[in-house]
Amino acid sequence: MLLLLFSLVIGIIIVVGLFYLLRQLYNPPSIDFHDRHVIVTEGSNGIGKSLVKSLLIRGANVTILARNEQHLCQCESELKSISDNRLLSLSVDVSLSYENVEQSICRACEKQGPVTVLINNAGIYDAKSFDVTKPVEFEKMIRINYLSAIYCTKACRKYMYKMGYGQIVLVSSQARQLDGYTSYCSTKFALRGLAEALQMELARSNIYVTTIYPPHLDTPEFTEENKSKPVETQLISQTSSIVSTDLVAENIIKQTLKGSFACWFSINGFLLTYLTSGTSSMTTLLESIYQVTFVGLARLIAITLFRAFYSIVRNNRRQSSSTH
Repeated sequence: MLLLLFSLVIGIIIVVGLFYLLRQLYNPPSIDFHDRHVIVTEGSNGIGKSLVKSLLIRGANVTILARNEQHLCQCESELKSISDNRLLSLSVDVSLSYENVEQSICRACEKQGPVTVLINNAGIYDAKSFDVTKPVEFEKMIRINYLSAIYCTKACRKYMYKMGYGQIVLVSSQARQLDGYTSYCSTKFALRGLAEALQMELARSNIYVTTIYPPHLDTPEFTEENKSKPVETQLISQTSSIVSTDLVAENIIKQTLKGSFACWFSINGFLLTYLTSGTSSMTTLLESIYQVTFVGLARLIAITLFRAFYSIVRNNRRQSSSTH
């Protein structure tokens, strides 16, 4: 009897201890987009355009920061019926310099109000192997995919500090975890590191970070990209689903409203995100339980996938060598 009671007490202590350890690290408040100022970089096409449309429908005041004036004008024209003068488009290269970005965001906030949510969506990709990618191309990728997020976040944070809350969204990629673009993947992986460090630093100011891992998108750019991809990268990419930009945008908004740290898509995204969760922030208890429970299984599945991917690369190289 005493042994049974002792076992019961130990079991309760273990359960309570696990719940204490796995509890969420912070409790982000829910954000209402209505009459809030949201800045979206590269918001004139692709995911950005779908995000802008969904945000306007939800009553947000939206500012687009993008380089291409033609795309900006076209986007404004298409969204005119739902914008109700709540859409501001500014032509700016967010990778050029911090001063340039700060001036544009200051101008946007004067018209639209202090920024509540920043969505760092600017990015380019180049389907080239490491050997053929020039150093100047690496530098360009770093400026646009990584430094632009640094510039915009630093320029927006002072407004969020004054309000006492805010949300920063970093659009990474499922490819940063698993694919063949060396220059692209490294910059998108850098955003994950930025997100983890930034979340710990900003949480005390009630500012939270959401990292997005979208898969391949059903866009003309993706179709064009496939024409120049290395063969092995094309074969590996076929294991990932292709998703519409509208569906991705809706999930981004949903997870941003909840204050989630990670936003993933499909079973591949679930496995990759949880497998690489590491020291990332936990938003909910359920999320923590998933990570603790499934990381071993996810690793086993990943090993199997990587064996297949390495086999694809080796076989393609053998075929290439035999044809030369």
